Amino acid sequence: MTEPGAIHLMQWIEANAQAFLPPVANKEVFPESEFIFQIIRGPNARNDFHIDPGDEIFYQLAGDITVQIMDNGKRRDVAVREGEVFLCRAGTPHCPIRPPATWGLVIERKRRPDELDRLAWFCDRCQVKLHEVAFTCEDIEAQLREAIQTFNASPSLRTCQACGAVLPVPVGAR
Repeated sequence: MTEPGAIHLMQWIEANAQAFLPPVANKEVFPESEFIFQIIRGPNARNDFHIDPGDEIFYQLAGDITVQIMDNGKRRDVAVREGEVFLCRAGTPHCPIRPPATWGLVIERKRRPDELDRLAWFCDRCQVKLHEVAFTCEDIEAQLREAIQTFNASPSLRTCQACGAVLPVPVGAR
């Protein structure tokens, strides 16, 4: 097999800029790699928390983001500024909040056959888990989008059984 040459990442981003679609706005750079090496553009439109069976590395290329994490049942904001790197440990529920005109690089490992990714949604008012889905991650771009769209389309899934609050659909979600 012939090894590919180096790419200029910023030129790749510019050439693929129209491919970054909400709600996640992500695109893999090297889909054939053993890593999920993806660029993510802001704004995103999500309020789900990803629970990855492996670590995730966030590198913020342009602009500042917030990664909300669930820490012992409470939300905590982690600021990731332009040029900074954040390691999100395996199993940590996390929700990246990406404002407009932000660009980030996220590196994850591809999943082993026995591993499941999960997405969970929590009530904004009382932090009770509203819903969770688990899936075998084969196409991160399509599978995240599909799970988020299914949740957003269901008022019953978005309604908290504990306090009655309804989690809003994020602005810009498709």
